[in-house]
Amino acid sequence: MACRTPDRNRRHHHTTPVSLSEKFASYYGNLRGLLLGSNLAGRRAANYQDTLFPDDAQLTAFKKDKDGKEDGQLKPRSVDFFRMKNRTAHRTSDYEIPNLIIRRGHQFDMSITFDRPFSCQDDELTLKFVTGRQPLQSKGTVVTVSRIPALREPIWAYQLVRVEDKVVHLKVGTTPEAIVGRYNLFIETTHRNEQGEVEKYRYAQPDDIYLLFNPWCTDDQVYIEDENQRQEYVLSETGRIWLGTVGKFCVRPWNFGQFDDVCLVAAIAIMEKSELGDQARGNPVYVLRALSRVINNNERDGGVLVGNWSGKYEDGVAPSNWNGSTAILEEFLKKRKGVKFGQCWTFAAVATTVFRALGIPTRCVTSFKAAHDSDYSSPMVSHWSTEGKPKTAMSDSVWDFHVWNESWCRRMDLPPGYDGWQAYDTTPQECLEGVFTCGPASVKAVKQGEIFYGYDAKFIFAEVNGDRTHWTVDHEGNMRPVAVEKNMMGRFISTKAVNTISREDLTYAYKFQEDSDDRDVTLELARKLSTRRTTEIDPCDAEDVEFDISADMQRNGDFSIALRVTNAASVPRTVDMHLNALSCRYTGIANSDLKDSSSSSVLEPKESQEVCLSMKCADYIGSVDSDSHVNAYVTAHVRETSQRFVFQEPLWIEKPHIEIKTEGSAHVGKSFDVVVKLVNPLTVPLTGCHLNIEGPGMQRISSIKVKKPIAPGEELRETIQMKPRRLGRKEIIVNFQCKQLSDVTGVIELDVVEDSKS
Repeated sequence: MACRTPDRNRRHHHTTPVSLSEKFASYYGNLRGLLLGSNLAGRRAANYQDTLFPDDAQLTAFKKDKDGKEDGQLKPRSVDFFRMKNRTAHRTSDYEIPNLIIRRGHQFDMSITFDRPFSCQDDELTLKFVTGRQPLQSKGTVVTVSRIPALREPIWAYQLVRVEDKVVHLKVGTTPEAIVGRYNLFIETTHRNEQGEVEKYRYAQPDDIYLLFNPWCTDDQVYIEDENQRQEYVLSETGRIWLGTVGKFCVRPWNFGQFDDVCLVAAIAIMEKSELGDQARGNPVYVLRALSRVINNNERDGGVLVGNWSGKYEDGVAPSNWNGSTAILEEFLKKRKGVKFGQCWTFAAVATTVFRALGIPTRCVTSFKAAHDSDYSSPMVSHWSTEGKPKTAMSDSVWDFHVWNESWCRRMDLPPGYDGWQAYDTTPQECLEGVFTCGPASVKAVKQGEIFYGYDAKFIFAEVNGDRTHWTVDHEGNMRPVAVEKNMMGRFISTKAVNTISREDLTYAYKFQEDSDDRDVTLELARKLSTRRTTEIDPCDAEDVEFDISADMQRNGDFSIALRVTNAASVPRTVDMHLNALSCRYTGIANSDLKDSSSSSVLEPKESQEVCLSMKCADYIGSVDSDSHVNAYVTAHVRETSQRFVFQEPLWIEKPHIEIKTEGSAHVGKSFDVVVKLVNPLTVPLTGCHLNIEGPGMQRISSIKVKKPIAPGEELRETIQMKPRRLGRKEIIVNFQCKQLSDVTGVIELDVVEDSKS
């Protein structure tokens, strides 16, 4: 008896063509083996079968009768997944990989062509969808799909629509709780011959199927009701991320590119890298927590993106040089190790790409004045010497801005009422439960101070709530609290508004309005649930000196800090004033001192005096790197009353405008010109200049080096050729970098159409 075991690696006929998935995967190699590693002995069963079923479960291929003739066994010859029809219905037609990509909880159509006519009386048909590292029916990773009369509910089943001789048309359903990921399809047929014997056959469909979360299915945990939000947070390929500081926002366009060829493959590879259990891959909360952990490369076993805030990026790409997630994910797949380098907004942007690719509604969220490395156990502190110098090495860092993510899902693990937006932070910070991870935490729980709810709500709460206490440190190391900045954390919490490029303010989604009773209750609850204690400040004898501070960074890079002091008392006052300018990163970490000024004045009643500190761009720009900026540190002390004034603010240079124009129409597969113009606004030449340009569905282009420095007031003009791969309305994003400036970006929208000659 001839016996053959069809499995994942061996087809029924040697002429079976190589599958689309195999062709695609060969470019990147064996992702799971190389990313996850093979040294699993002693940790878990590592002897996984090469085949998708154990030997004792495999079926014979076919039998022959005594005369050498084949019996009536039913053998599939081909499968048609109606990719265009199904992908359009499931809103997955923009994915560049050619496989069948469907969303769980919704039906899809397929047809099977057999080697002979199908008999409804004598033939039976069963589908088996197989996923996971070691598929087992007992684990839910082998799903048996049987025939039912009519497919009305979202369940694993199929309906036989019609039979056309050798072709059988089916409508297949999946559950809204199904495991998300890559599936293989096996078709099992049973034929009862004239002697009453049962003959079975199993056929392995060569092409992988991708099953995604479904925000359009009401029973899916990620269901979001508003269609505009689904379009924005699942299907939109570009977006905006807010950087900068309070009063001077810097908006970064970003190419999420979740439909580009590498992104879904990378999302599945990252899921493998996370070692999330197969059954847990149907729960968005577990998926968010596990995958967000391996977006960053802070673990010993690695991750996607290596964080770097040092300003030294010679062995990688500076974080501000990236325009989108696609290039990062492509490099990760090719090199199978952490990509260098990223900072908070790049971590959040890559997470947005990965989760949108998997079908989870996701957005980037920015908080200005963020206490990133804190769990609300203690207040943020800043230290000053008795001479009025900031002691930055001793102080907590308050980030000018910090970017994290929100994803929309139902929280089955929390009491009712905590569904909706869930916040999580992919930037490496505190080590929780043995790994660097944070979230997802219900935004509602954060707002209400319920920091005991999972996951890690206390860290998100601390990022947007809290005071900063200022201490003086004498020469012997003794400290005394002298001033408090109340409620200074979590300002202008921002995300891109739906259907526009404007900013949506989320501040009051995270906390109640200041001076409200609800806010007082929330802060008190959080205090009771943590070890936080309030620092008492000794009151001054009088507050009769008025302080007025102005700090201005001009567009040409010159800056000035001015402190005006007015004595409102009826007696003279002696005021010690200290103005300091430091080079700092956006994380609040100081690099170097730039300039300082100290003075003391006796002010007569009603007298005013102004002290200033200023610098020309040429005097400091060469001593700082492009992703640093100026921070103003100002303090004053009234000797007679012990009244204190403290001011600490970043000064960001306003970014120049990039003008972008396209020359000619954009047609699929045809090159077109993009003209980029930029004028140097500084009073010094721009050196070491590069342009980076990309867009979703566009041919990827290497960084373009500008040949010579750009003099003050000089215009840069570059013409760059691009080639689109996909139809539709697209955004092209341009990013300019040099040794003096970073985060200079521009964007243009255009329509990509079919080539009229094709």
